Amino acid sequence: MVALLLIAPTLSTAAAAAPPGGTQLSELRYYQAAVNLFPETDGAYAGAVSFRQDVKGEATVDVFLSRAATISCPDLSEDIATTTIQTEGRGSREPGPVELDIGHSLEEALGHAVVDLTVTDSPGCGEPESVSVLPAQDVQITVTGTTPRFFTGIGGTTSSGSDRSSGRFYDFSRDGTGTLSVGSLIVGVESPAAFLKFAVERQRTHGEAPVAPDPVAPPGGTGARGDYSAEFEPTGGLGVLFEDAIVQASTSSPPERATTVSASSLTVELVDCGDGTTAIREQFVVGSGPGVLTIGRKLGTATASGSIQFDRFVSDGCQGGEPVTDTVVLPVDLNLAASAPLVRVSDTRWQIRPGEGAERTKGWYLGREATGTVAVGAVAGTTNLAAIGSSGP
Repeated sequence: MVALLLIAPTLSTAAAAAPPGGTQLSELRYYQAAVNLFPETDGAYAGAVSFRQDVKGEATVDVFLSRAATISCPDLSEDIATTTIQTEGRGSREPGPVELDIGHSLEEALGHAVVDLTVTDSPGCGEPESVSVLPAQDVQITVTGTTPRFFTGIGGTTSSGSDRSSGRFYDFSRDGTGTLSVGSLIVGVESPAAFLKFAVERQRTHGEAPVAPDPVAPPGGTGARGDYSAEFEPTGGLGVLFEDAIVQASTSSPPERATTVSASSLTVELVDCGDGTTAIREQFVVGSGPGVLTIGRKLGTATASGSIQFDRFVSDGCQGGEPVTDTVVLPVDLNLAASAPLVRVSDTRWQIRPGEGAERTKGWYLGREATGTVAVGAVAGTTNLAAIGSSGP
């Protein structure tokens, strides 16, 4: 599976760091137009191209496109070949020019840029990955707004000890349709998923901007999550090549306070088919069920366990690769200890759409980054990413 970067008309909540003990204020105003592309066939490109024009500043462009196709290898097995095309870093301008023509009413936009693009090819079937540069590629988008202009705002605070970051972000937007061209790779492709917006971001940071983990608890409850993944190079080539496991446990708000443990795991291995050939065998399990979750004081520790019935999907290249499904009961364990200070996040979000009225939501949560172990049946390891948290109603 290839991850797709789709740009949505939402607002960034990232905060800028301030000198220790100091206060930093910032304000940013910009126009943006973007076209998202969805794959309609195997091997088609997906992703997005976004143009941004800072008020009294420069115009930049971000390109991220990828495609994946199933291919047959010389040994008669199947693999996935992928290609990714992107600008180097965020906000590319080289060699230029980069221009965004967008009206204050957000009805139409035209973006044009000449930029270098990086191409990463993974041909599959054990062939090495290659990286090349396409210099000075012509990139263009057109966007036409098709909805009434609507208003979206976010106000929030992230704090940890004496460090505090607060911000207010709002934008006026229209959803719309667009066209997209990137060099000779994509020429005039139409998309129903585009947008135009004008945004304002105001930020105030005292001390160091706290870094908050993603929320892991349901409203009014507590929760913990651990993610583990690892790659292997087995001796002789046969054996497990990749595995991952994710365990998330949560306890709902009173009075029910029901605990649910959800988990999944993936194992990819190269196996001997017994006829002189090798093939990929994948096993994926996913499920949820009742369990036990214990959260320590100040979210310092978290343990969770359960015995869950999973849906299991097995694809064996030696048997033609067709998925075989069944169910299996496996033990699940999560054991975490906090590795960072407690962070509190609160925000208020509101949206006003003509003819639909105003929608307003408030929320807060506490979170701590953590480390530990997870296990889903025989797939177990040390977490690459983990958190412990609680949430307001």
